[in-house]
Amino acid sequence: MWVRVSLAGACLVGLLSACAVVDPVDSRYDTVGRSLARARDQAIFLNLVRASHDYPLSFTTVSNVTPSLTNVSQFSLPAFIEGPLFKGATPIAPPYTDFLANNNTASNSTSVSTNFSVSTQETSAFYEGFLKPIDLTILDYFIRQGYSHEMLFWLFTDSVEVTIGGAGPFGFRYEPPRDYGCPRNIPGSRCFIDFVRLAAATGLTVEEKTLQKAEKGGGGGGGGGGGQGGGKPTTTVFTRFCFNPVLAKRAQASMPTEILQRFQLDSNLSATVPQPRCGGPWNPLSNADTPQPDTFSFNVGRYHFRITPRSAYGVFEFLGALMKAEREHLAPLPGVWVPADRQDVIGSPLLSTVHPSLDQKLINVVVVGGVGGGGDCFSHTWFYDGDYCVPQEATTTKRIFGLLAQLIAIQTAASDLSITPVVRIIQ
Repeated sequence: MWVRVSLAGACLVGLLSACAVVDPVDSRYDTVGRSLARARDQAIFLNLVRASHDYPLSFTTVSNVTPSLTNVSQFSLPAFIEGPLFKGATPIAPPYTDFLANNNTASNSTSVSTNFSVSTQETSAFYEGFLKPIDLTILDYFIRQGYSHEMLFWLFTDSVEVTIGGAGPFGFRYEPPRDYGCPRNIPGSRCFIDFVRLAAATGLTVEEKTLQKAEKGGGGGGGGGGGQGGGKPTTTVFTRFCFNPVLAKRAQASMPTEILQRFQLDSNLSATVPQPRCGGPWNPLSNADTPQPDTFSFNVGRYHFRITPRSAYGVFEFLGALMKAEREHLAPLPGVWVPADRQDVIGSPLLSTVHPSLDQKLINVVVVGGVGGGGDCFSHTWFYDGDYCVPQEATTTKRIFGLLAQLIAIQTAASDLSITPVVRIIQ
């Protein structure tokens, strides 16, 4: 009888000796995805805060994440004495019974770990692209994603030179508190903010034309082959500024009347369409061999504009300067010219094409006293002077975060990343 019991026990031990728990993929995938999104937003936010304190920026990225979970449970019968206990014999161990339970009877072990590789972006290849002025192709990328034209002109325009009917040029650059973009002696007390609104109200945008050209190649082929070359065709994309009347009407319809009246008298927006008009005749090959400047020019009425674009690095610095000016309530520095009737240029820029009931602030960040606060934030980070929060209702700022993430990715190739040792976290 005891032999059959022993065999049955051995079989049961074999069935229950190891029970492995399989970790579901969906929950871990969701957790890692959410965690990476928060880390990305916080990294962007921290760089903006660093820029607002005149600290150097620092860019790193998580190149891969490998989560793992192992759970092993073991069950077995208790140890027991084989055969009958002889009369008068003493059991061999406590609790002095014929059965002995120990830690091998039931056990469970769980191991959870997350491995990830941190890659620095502090390489020459990365900064070569990150410090390069943003071109019209990149600007067109963002225009086609539905970003506000007015917001894009604020972010990507470093300075503007304007010539008015032969007078000038007048220089505009917005860098509070050093400069509010209000040059002296310009007619009508115009400022940088007026250029941004004018660009939006005139429907200024970017159009592309793609031309494919067969390379001249060898390979013979004898006789007129219809101009076919032996080389692989090349595709060239040409871009230019142009004016879209549909976009202009849409922007003007969303602007307050008092803003339109400020520049409508000079440019006569309702009577003329600035040139060149989008979709009009355009032969980019006529000057394809001419070196292209890193500035962009266009005309609106009797105004001639020449734009100097920012780099991706300059966008971070610009937003940091706005955060600092608002956080510290900075007034214009001594000697900085701001017309008496243009106090609207002091303070955080507001988007005139956004409805007043929505978030009009270009950058909306609040400082919470003490590290660890933050409340209901889309993203938060801390610095030596306290905790910083992007409120959930800051829709424009949240869109800028997405734009900055895309801008960094555009300037970064996988080959640019310098891989550092793997960091392992065991929970």
